[in-house]
Amino acid sequence: MKKNQCLTVILALVMMLSCFGVNVSAAEECLGAEETISVVRATGKFDMEVRANRTVKAGSSFPLEVGEVVTIKATYSPFSASVDFGLIAPDGLFYGLNTTTGSFDRSIEVTQRGHYYLAVRNNSSSVISVSGYVNY
Repeated sequence: MKKNQCLTVILALVMMLSCFGVNVSAAEECLGAEETISVVRATGKFDMEVRANRTVKAGSSFPLEVGEVVTIKATYSPFSASVDFGLIAPDGLFYGLNTTTGSFDRSIEVTQRGHYYLAVRNNSSSVISVSGYVNY
C-alpha cells in the first residue's frame, strides 16, 4: 500500500512539474522583405450656405502628406456666382480654384504636411447654397 501511495505521489509531482514547461519560439526578422503600406482614403459630404463675399471653413480638418491629392466635387446655386473651392493649409493660407459655372470638379495636390480644412469662398453679392463631396 505504501508503495502505491509513493508511486501516486511521484506521478503527481511529475505531472505538476510538466505543467511548468513553457514552449519558447523565436521570430525571425526578414531583412529586405517587402512592406505593405495601407493607404487610407476618405470621402466627406458637405452642405452649406455661404453669405456674400465670405469664406466658410469646414468644422473638421484632415491630415495630409506632401504630394497627396484632394478632389472636390460640388454644385452650387445661383449658378452665376463666382466661387472659389479649396483648402486652408497648415500655414493658414487659403489655396483655392475658381469656378463660375455652378459646378466644381477639380483636384488639388498638397505641398505641405499637416492638417487641412475644406473651404468655400463666395465672391458674389448674394448668398449661395453649396453641396458636394471632398475625397482625400
